[in-house]
Amino acid sequence: MYCYNRATSMDHVIPFARGGADDLSNLVPICGRCNRLKGDKTPVEWTTRVFMNDRWSGDGTVQAGGQPGGLSLRELHTKAHEEGLEVLDAVEKVLAEIANVERWRWFLWSTSTDYPGNVGIEFYRSFMQDRIKAAEAAGWPDVRPAHYRT
Repeated sequence: MYCYNRATSMDHVIPFARGGADDLSNLVPICGRCNRLKGDKTPVEWTTRVFMNDRWSGDGTVQAGGQPGGLSLRELHTKAHEEGLEVLDAVEKVLAEIANVERWRWFLWSTSTDYPGNVGIEFYRSFMQDRIKAAEAAGWPDVRPAHYRT
């Protein structure tokens, strides 16, 4: 969900430790490293932390001249917030996909066993775009072998 590594666990979007439900409506696929690093933070809290840590050198001051790219601390935080909102959009998209039983059944039986591999969800969506659109238009047909359809 948050990086291009293979998902090996599920993440509570609203952390379980903070009252988040242990339910598919609150779970997204995530790699083990991101799961450990995210801990009990929300996606926005975690994204902001990662964004700021990656861009705040610790040198200089909070004034514009002391930071990479000449951005002030406030400008960096605003950009981190915008990135956090993009992450929330992506999380909501994945949650909607997970909630659609016909879609995920089609997807499980129509994709490779190493999905998404090392290319990430967005690359895979783009790669599968035509097949996904056709399947959606057809009402997510049941592509399982006949002996699984009982």
